Amino acid sequence: VYIVYMGKKIVEDHELVTKSHHETLASVLGSEDLAKGAILYSYRHGFSGFAADMNPKHAKALSKMPGVVSVFRSKKVKLHTTHSWDFLGLDVMKPKGILQESGFGVDVIVGVVDSGVWPEAESFNDKSMPAVPTRWKGICQIGENFTASNCNRKLIGARYFDQSVDPSVEDYRSPRDKNSHGTHTSSTAVGRLVYGASDDEFGSGIARGGAPMARLAMYKFYEESSSLEADIISAIDYAIYDGVDILSISAGMENTYDYNTDGIAIAAFHAVQNGILVVASGGNSGPYPSTIINTAPWILSVGASTIDRGFHAKIVLPDNATSCQVCKMAHRTGSEVGLHRIASGEDGLNGTTLRGKYVLCFASSAELPVDMDAIEKAGATGIIITDTVTDHMRSKPDRSCLSSSFELAYLNCRSSTIYIHPPETVTGIGPAPAVATFSARGPNPISPDILKPDIIAPGVDIIAAIPPKNHSSSSAKSFGAMSGTSMSCPHVSGVAALLKSLHPDWSPSAIKSAIMTTAWNMDNTRDIITDSFTLSYSNPFGYGAGHINPTKAADPGLVYVTTPQDYALFCCSLGSICKIEHSKCSSQTLAATELNYPSITISNLVGAKTVRRVVTNVGTPCSSYRAIVEEPHSVRVTVKPDILHFNSSVTKLSYEITFEAARIVRSVGHYAFGSITWSDGVHYVRSPISVQVNDFIRA
Repeated sequence: VYIVYMGKKIVEDHELVTKSHHETLASVLGSEDLAKGAILYSYRHGFSGFAADMNPKHAKALSKMPGVVSVFRSKKVKLHTTHSWDFLGLDVMKPKGILQESGFGVDVIVGVVDSGVWPEAESFNDKSMPAVPTRWKGICQIGENFTASNCNRKLIGARYFDQSVDPSVEDYRSPRDKNSHGTHTSSTAVGRLVYGASDDEFGSGIARGGAPMARLAMYKFYEESSSLEADIISAIDYAIYDGVDILSISAGMENTYDYNTDGIAIAAFHAVQNGILVVASGGNSGPYPSTIINTAPWILSVGASTIDRGFHAKIVLPDNATSCQVCKMAHRTGSEVGLHRIASGEDGLNGTTLRGKYVLCFASSAELPVDMDAIEKAGATGIIITDTVTDHMRSKPDRSCLSSSFELAYLNCRSSTIYIHPPETVTGIGPAPAVATFSARGPNPISPDILKPDIIAPGVDIIAAIPPKNHSSSSAKSFGAMSGTSMSCPHVSGVAALLKSLHPDWSPSAIKSAIMTTAWNMDNTRDIITDSFTLSYSNPFGYGAGHINPTKAADPGLVYVTTPQDYALFCCSLGSICKIEHSKCSSQTLAATELNYPSITISNLVGAKTVRRVVTNVGTPCSSYRAIVEEPHSVRVTVKPDILHFNSSVTKLSYEITFEAARIVRSVGHYAFGSITWSDGVHYVRSPISVQVNDFIRA
């Protein structure tokens, strides 16, 4: 978009001024109809001018016309780098809110089990922070390029676990981060405010974590370790000793089919026993079912979602006849902006037929071309990848750019010479959030009667601190964008830190319940959250209880409290696949459906089944809550009682919910979804329901 400034108005008639703008632009575009379609704004009150969509050739022509004072490109308003927090409603500029009421997470200690930390990053500065809490028992472990002085009142502890790392592995033998992952996740969770942050000028603005005044303790593991799981167990063990309040783990083991062989689940259980909430990423093996990891009910398992921000380039033909928006460029350097040839449908992968051309590829994030080297060897300048295919592009069914003849829908255009605009940061995109394609899905492969993931949070194109490219310790402002459930996990950890600061007496399960029962299940278009892969509605196996809503989580009204003893009894009910605390098993057990969990899942409904839940009032002492039920398809739901009355002496109440299969045969063997919401008119305490009917009531 260019702004054409024409100085002072010559006439007062607004319509005549606008007409003159149309005529001016039409003189370079070729018709008044094209001009009317291109003009976004006609400035006709305080001065004369207009804003219009055009390419640089037209802008240059306009700048030479009589009556035109200047022509310049419209610049974007500065946006926040960690825009995900704004998307979640956490505004640092507001006088009131969960951030302000929690003191920005002051003195809550978040332990991060990850690849290390870059201590010089500005996100970890300790300016104006109070003294380290006296309860802290951790250390700042000295190692390669890391001394005790690298810790401060923000980064209060750091350890590394390298007992099984081969000497040939090129990484710091210290808590210092080399591969960026740990620095990124840490700053996402608890990073301080950093002005002027960007990822190569994308998303330029203020970087910040969810709980900027919380403390950070890093527990570094090495991905190349020959016994990585053992290292992580040791890290969690030390974190328990050191006194962390929240543990954030953006890692996990795939293909684990019982809790006995899941080291993170075992260590996390003991962390919860010690009052530590454990938040872990759900894995990036989506969109396939039953790929979710870190599924133990005592872990808060996080899936990934999109946000309403994207880094988009625009491709325009010189004659303005056709344009193709929402394109992601594989290469984003400024040298590639300008006029280029685009590969035609007859171009193949032989010889140098693609020399000097860009290949336009239609692909989702799950099906990006793997053989980009072949395209490069054919002489292509670069690859433009778009995950959006509009109707006029659908000339061929094959969306891949690796077919033998490059069936490009752009052949419908009259010219194969394109102009690539510099990519820009765009917000307000919808629908958002959506479940990210890569985010691992349920059902829970170990305990199908426990819904996983529990929650989703922003995990696509998240900008946060990373080590500088040359690993120069003098550089404090280095940021980059990453995607994965590894990025969504620290968003939840940051919110948990705020809740812990606001409600220091809440147990891990109470914090978990508050986050789950207040989650959004709608997007910014006021529709059900969609699946980025299928482009249709998602369900609780994709988004769990929904998308995290920090403001509502601060005041949930009711919570579902689950004790470590409950988890132990649950393990007893599983027998051989869960031997945590197994020595304490007796005749008493607690089935997964009976665990006081904030969601309800029945994987094998035959006839009818009744489950019991207990809610604790953490809101207004004297209040009444009424049940609102959304029945799963083909399932009758009955709640007794359907009204709960609390007062100053009655803070806990139970209810029973009965599920009965209806007489609709087509529902057998498939999951159906619904919810139960308890509301007092102010709070809405929502639990998702997932039921698989395997029999039905016969007449």
